[in-house]
Order: sequence, then C-alpha cells, then structure tokens
Amino acid sequence: MWPHYCRVALLLTCSWLTFDGLSHSASARPQALVCVEHVWCDIAQQIGGNALHTTVLITASGLDPHHLRPTPSLARTLSQADAVLLNGATYDDWALSLIPQNVHLFNMAQQEGNWRPGDDPHLFFDPKIVRHAAFNIAQWLITKDPDHATEIKGRLDQFTEQTQKILIRLDHLKAHFQGTTIAITEPAGERLLSYAGLTIVDRPWALAVMNENGISARDTASLEENITQHKIRFLLVNPTVMAPEVETIKTLANAHHIPTIELGENLPTGQSWQGWMNHTLDDIEHALNRTALTP
Repeated sequence: MWPHYCRVALLLTCSWLTFDGLSHSASARPQALVCVEHVWCDIAQQIGGNALHTTVLITASGLDPHHLRPTPSLARTLSQADAVLLNGATYDDWALSLIPQNVHLFNMAQQEGNWRPGDDPHLFFDPKIVRHAAFNIAQWLITKDPDHATEIKGRLDQFTEQTQKILIRLDHLKAHFQGTTIAITEPAGERLLSYAGLTIVDRPWALAVMNENGISARDTASLEENITQHKIRFLLVNPTVMAPEVETIKTLANAHHIPTIELGENLPTGQSWQGWMNHTLDDIEHALNRTALTP
C-alpha cells in the first residue's frame, strides 16, 4: 500500500486532470483568503503562491483568539474575502457569524469531524490535520485558477513531503520515549506531544488554565509533587498565558531543575509552520536527551 502522502499527491493529480479540461483565464486574479491566525495563512500561502493573497486578522503577538472581540473592520475584511480559513473548535468561532454565505469556508474542526468539547483546540499542532488542510486549499485553488494547477500541485507535493518528515521525527521520538511523563501549563502543543507518545500528567490542570474555570487544589498538589519528585522530564509552557498559578509552577520547576520549553500559540516571526514544528521538536529532543528520572 502506498504511503498516505503518496495517495494524497495522486488524488490531487486526478483532480488536476479533471480541471484541465476547463476553460482557462490567463488573467485570473489571486484569490483572497482571510485567516484569524497567522499560522493557517502561512500554510495556505505556501500552497497558493502567487495564486493566493492572504490576510491575517490577528497580527499582535500574544493575543489569544478566544478573547478577540470582533470589530466592524474585521467584519468588512471577512465579508470581502473569497474564502475564510478558521481553526474552529471554539478557538475562533466568533468569526462564523460574520462570514457571508457566498464566501467559501474552511473550518478545520468541521473538516476533521471528530473534535469534541474538552479536546485540545489547537489544531495547527496536528501534522495530519495540517496536511489535510493543505490538500483542500490546493483543490479549491485549482477550481478557481486551473491555469496554475501544475504550480499549485508542485507546492502541495513539497509541503506534503516536509510534513511527512515531521511525522517521521515524531515516530522516532515515540520509538524511544513512548510513555515518558511530562507536564504542560496549557494544552497548546498537546497534539504534537501525543504523536511523540509522551504522557501528560496534568491535563485537567492545563485545561482549567485554558478555560479559566478554576484550578483545583488537588490538581495543583499533584502537579507540584510531579515536579518536586522529578517525575516529569520537562515542563511545556505557553508564554501567552499570564496567570499567577502558571508563574508559581514555572518557578517551582526552575527551582528543581526541570527543563522548561516555551511553545506559544502564535507563529514566530520569520518562521514557516514546518520550521516552527521542527524547532519545537529540536527543543523536545534536547530536553528528553539531557534529563533522566530520579529512581
């Protein structure tokens, strides 16, 4: 059986051949795509190239999409798009009511169909979801601009290959560290950690931080014990979450020489999605290779 990424490329080729018989427009304008988060627009732009113009609604680093209040300006930008790409999963659902029916919608949570309340909403940390999104964007673009089908398909093939390399790295980590216990201050990155086979010891605590619905003393005590007794290999910290409880846990981890890795929700300036993922995996590998559990 062919690898999944090969089947994706073959499927897109078939779609491209279907579109090849359509009448072409030599002067097709770039399609306008609006994303709430920069990371999704980065992925789309890599696929679309000159056939796509992207606009990001959240441009300030550290701004949580959950807390964004829509403005008339944001509503106008959404209404003027050819397509809108949302993470969904309650992450940026406020934008749904602002999107006209004639605007094409990419909703990543609906695309996958298996997201449930309580699941990690940061879908851009899931390489398979990202790969599926890239394929759907390419298909849509080819229907709109068949003259550039070959270029779009070529960029998709390149992106798919790079995504597969990330999945291979995750499989390698899983083979060596499956079941290794770590902690997180908020679920950002949870999907990536799951692919690596790592076990999160404080998921209820991290979910309570994300949802701002009250952290139980029992969960806090359990996390503190895991840190002081060196039962975790590292602490993954979302730097955009500013809460006293998180600062206390970070201080405790530093006092007990538990490595901390920062992983936020915003694509770092100057990085692509795959560069961000690979840099994060570098940090995780380094932390796992230089720490050992105390008997």
